[in-house]
Amino acid sequence: MKKRSRAEAGKNEPPEHLAELVGRVKAGDVEAFRQLYDVYGRKIVNYIYRLTGSRAEAEDLAQDTFVLAFNKIGSLKDDRKFQSWLFRIAQNNVYQKYRGKRPHFESIDDEEGPELSNLDQLESSSRNPEDRVLSTELQERIQEAIGELPEKYREVFVLSALHRLSYQDISEIVGRSLASVKSDIHRARVAVRDKVKNYLGDNYGMSSLF
Repeated sequence: MKKRSRAEAGKNEPPEHLAELVGRVKAGDVEAFRQLYDVYGRKIVNYIYRLTGSRAEAEDLAQDTFVLAFNKIGSLKDDRKFQSWLFRIAQNNVYQKYRGKRPHFESIDDEEGPELSNLDQLESSSRNPEDRVLSTELQERIQEAIGELPEKYREVFVLSALHRLSYQDISEIVGRSLASVKSDIHRARVAVRDKVKNYLGDNYGMSSLF
């Protein structure tokens, strides 16, 4: 996998004062919770969107996630684990919503909606109209490939390739062993790469995700 710069990694790391913020929320500080939402709001929406393929569901389930997190934050034993705990709540909300049925993945037909995370790295700020069409089509191919993954592969792929979380964090979120997570991430990356490589060509943008 392409090595991330310190700046890129920092975008996906919890804030240094995370434990302090969580502690303040536990003490009833609503403003501290708003600060946590500022850090994690779009990440949770994007995570749920990549699992469900629905912008509307992502917004609704993300709201439910933060409401539940606020109400249950007293049960969090290690304040430093807030990020993993929050993602796990989001994951459980998705499971409850889609229990027994597979989400319907909608097409990416505009540039609004949830943050595209590291897919944005495949685009250029100076791209011309043809490049913009290519980028949109590429995003659709990747989203289709993600949607076709088995559930256990899809969730770890999104957390690893798009959110750049560590294996340890992902293991805590999905509740599986480190070895299982590493294996599933590898299988998911291979599956997504194989599904989009014909569209991408040999190396176009592949290192940004794989």
